[in-house]
Formats: sequence, C-alpha cells, structure tokens
Amino acid sequence: MTKAQKKSESEAEEAVAEHIEAEEKGVSSEEVARLEKELEKKTSQAEEYLNRLKYLQADFENYKKMVARERELYEKCATEALLKRLLPILDHLEAAFTSAQSCKDLLSFVKGIELIYLDFLEALSQEGLKPIKAVGEKYDPYKHEVMMTVIEEDAPEDTVLEELERGYMLGTKVLRSAKVAIAKHVKPASENEETTAAEES
Repeated sequence: MTKAQKKSESEAEEAVAEHIEAEEKGVSSEEVARLEKELEKKTSQAEEYLNRLKYLQADFENYKKMVARERELYEKCATEALLKRLLPILDHLEAAFTSAQSCKDLLSFVKGIELIYLDFLEALSQEGLKPIKAVGEKYDPYKHEVMMTVIEEDAPEDTVLEELERGYMLGTKVLRSAKVAIAKHVKPASENEETTAAEES
C-alpha cells in the first residue's frame, strides 16, 4: 500500500469518526422545544416593538398636524396684531385726504403726512423691521445691491455714495437689499497698461 493510499484511508476514517460523533451529539427534543419557546418569545417581542413603533409614528403625525395648526393660528394672530396697529394710520391718511380738499396751508398738510409716515415706520419697527444703513457705509454684498458705480476720488473706494432704493431688515434677515451707487477710483494709466499686458500674455 502506497503512502498516498494510506493517507487517503486515514482521512476517510477521520471523516467517518467525525460524522458519527456529530450524530451522537445530535440535538435533543428538549433542546428543540427550548429553541422553539425562545423563538416564540423573540417573535412576540418583535411584534410588540412593531406595534409601539406604529403608535409612535401615529403620535408623531398627530404632533406634526397640531404644530401646523398652531403655526397657522399664530400667523393669523400676528397678522391681526399688525393690522390693528396699521388701522389708525389708515384712519389718519383718510382724514388727511379729506382735509387736503379744503386745506389752504400746504406746509401744514405736508407736516401732517410726515407725522403719519413716522407713525407707519414706528408700527413696522415694532414688528422688527428696520432700514439698512447705506450712505457713507462700506459696500456690503449681503445688504447692498450695486446699481451704479461713480468715479469719486474723494471718497474711500466701495463706499456707498447714494441710496437709490431703501433696503430693510426683518430682525437679522435681509428683507430687501438697498439699491445703491458706490464710489470707485480711477486706476493709474500704468496700472491699466500692466493689466492689459498681462491679459494679452
């Protein structure tokens, strides 16, 4: 018998011995019953967790609907409060238009309109609205929108020279950018030539 045959026979014997040992170690019926009980318990737990998850999901959906309703109600109340503040200003404007027909003193009429305008600004400022500072300020791309540039050597470059349309903030948020004209300096001729030369190369 060759070495290879002997080796093959011993490997086969080992395999048979392992198979017999595995059969002897076979799972008993008690072990199967225990595993089935454990499986039932885990299945029951999984169902319980699934039911809890469904309840939580339903609660969350109800919470979202409630928050949406409250927000809508809050917005209505906020709008109502603002309108109540604006109604007296509307009354003043109506009175001003009525008196304008018989008013002979234009200066006092203009003064009255100015007072109404100030009341209007005050009502808006109570809601958090404030004008954006522009003229004399350094150009800020978040608050200012450049509509034109003006060659102005006497002012620092990028300084706002003129406010073309006022901008407003609501709290810390830009509601509308200020439309502005800003100062620019004329570049010296040598600097322009250098820039042109650099572009050509």
